[in-house]
Amino acid sequence: MTNGWIDIKNTDMMLIMGGNPAENHPCGFKWAIEAKIHRNAKTIVVDPRLTRTAANADLYLQIRAGADIAFLGGLINYAIENNRIAHDYLVNYTNAAFIIKEGFKLPEDGLYSGFDQDKKTYDKATWNYEEGGNLEGKAAGATAAAGGAPHPSAQAHDQQQARQSGGDAHKAEGQGHQAQGPAGAKAMGGGPIPPPMLPPKTAYDLSLQHPRCVFQLLKQQYSRYTPEMVERITGIPKDQFLKAADMYTSIRKDGDMKKVSTIIYAVGWTQHSFGTQIIRTAAMLQLLMGNVGRAGGGVNALRGHSNIQGATDMAGIFDILPGYLKVPTPADSDFATYLKRITPTAAKPDPWDSFNYWSNTPKFAVSFLKAMYGPAATKENDWAFNYLPKIDRNYSWVNIWNDMYEGKIKGIFAFGMNGVMIGPDSQKNIDALKKADWLVVCEIYPDETSEFWRAPGITPEEMKKINTTVYRLPGAGFAEKDGTFVNSARWLQWKNVAVPPPGMAKLDQEILATIFLKVRDLYKKDGGKFPDPILNA
Repeated sequence: MTNGWIDIKNTDMMLIMGGNPAENHPCGFKWAIEAKIHRNAKTIVVDPRLTRTAANADLYLQIRAGADIAFLGGLINYAIENNRIAHDYLVNYTNAAFIIKEGFKLPEDGLYSGFDQDKKTYDKATWNYEEGGNLEGKAAGATAAAGGAPHPSAQAHDQQQARQSGGDAHKAEGQGHQAQGPAGAKAMGGGPIPPPMLPPKTAYDLSLQHPRCVFQLLKQQYSRYTPEMVERITGIPKDQFLKAADMYTSIRKDGDMKKVSTIIYAVGWTQHSFGTQIIRTAAMLQLLMGNVGRAGGGVNALRGHSNIQGATDMAGIFDILPGYLKVPTPADSDFATYLKRITPTAAKPDPWDSFNYWSNTPKFAVSFLKAMYGPAATKENDWAFNYLPKIDRNYSWVNIWNDMYEGKIKGIFAFGMNGVMIGPDSQKNIDALKKADWLVVCEIYPDETSEFWRAPGITPEEMKKINTTVYRLPGAGFAEKDGTFVNSARWLQWKNVAVPPPGMAKLDQEILATIFLKVRDLYKKDGGKFPDPILNA
């Protein structure tokens, strides 16, 4: 979330897509109701089905699943064509005025400039900004700006950038972030070419008329998203789309900047294979209308369930370590090589610039390794970097269950997840469990995974042929353990235990820690090929 749950009460307009907060986030949705009651806020809901959220909407549109980008693109085009954008906001708080290098090409044929057909990657050199400072009215064919003096903030930007001209930043043009994919360059078909360093004196046009300024390129790109195109792709009738577009952009009618709108979404966006593109499109719409960084505005994600944000923060994903560090790959032969791959090159001249925050990655990595391995992590042994496992492919849970289906994995621990129910193919996951030697489930009640052998359609005769040994461990419920929660607004909250776990039920971490300590005892007793990571953790 850019804003937070409570801040929704300050909005004047809500666009809700990819989520059903009235039903799935009822406590949080009260703030949307607050906005309707006290600010007369309007609500537009776009969803393939009529939900309880849609029942509370001023306007509901039924959209084809997966057509969200076309709808948002239509809103962008409508806002630009009807001048319902925040011009001063764009000039002062976005890169809309910055001018892109000559040679940049929009994807009329489906590809941007710089695509390498062999490597299937982009060389982003032409995607960079041009140098030259204020080019207002200087470009051939550009419309002269009203007024003439650059905005003071742009002058200050020019002066600050000019001080860097000719230095290392200038020499570094064409350099940029290292490839950061989980499997490195090899897995990416040669790896993405790093984006270029920002030029020391970015060219800009405060009138937003230069044909290669970001705003004009954006306008050109989204001009194709006509109401007719939106209707064809989304299934939303043209008149209904125009009604929604007029309603949503009405807060900027006649240049009014007093009101603000918010976009609210959930996993109905993020779980698409192109979820990132949907959310970026929403961000562009909000920036165009000046709705980011303001009370009641923003692009606000509603996490899928309690503490999913906290699980991500604690590295509950296969390709990250605590602190959002990338997991090492076989190509990372030593700590220095690893850091070179995962540390972005500073894209702004001043090291302290927040844009360069992730240039602190080496510090984060050392802190993590010291926390993990304590005295065993020293400068002399690369902070025990080689204790870490290295992944050579995608180890997301879908692929793990597929490996089990193919007989490559013989057993699995299922803690806090119901793999039979949450996957895209429940039957395949059931068949995968049939092939496993053992399954350990930690839950507070029997679920479809722990009782996969009783799934509908499995006969008593088939049950007898299933040789999977199932261990069901009683876990503690949320009220039976203390710990932290991180909510959608990124608030870290401590929760005390309400009642002790019943009977032999234990905390997940206690069960896992017990297993780990038993394994470590075996390593102490019998040794192993490489016991150091286990013995020193």
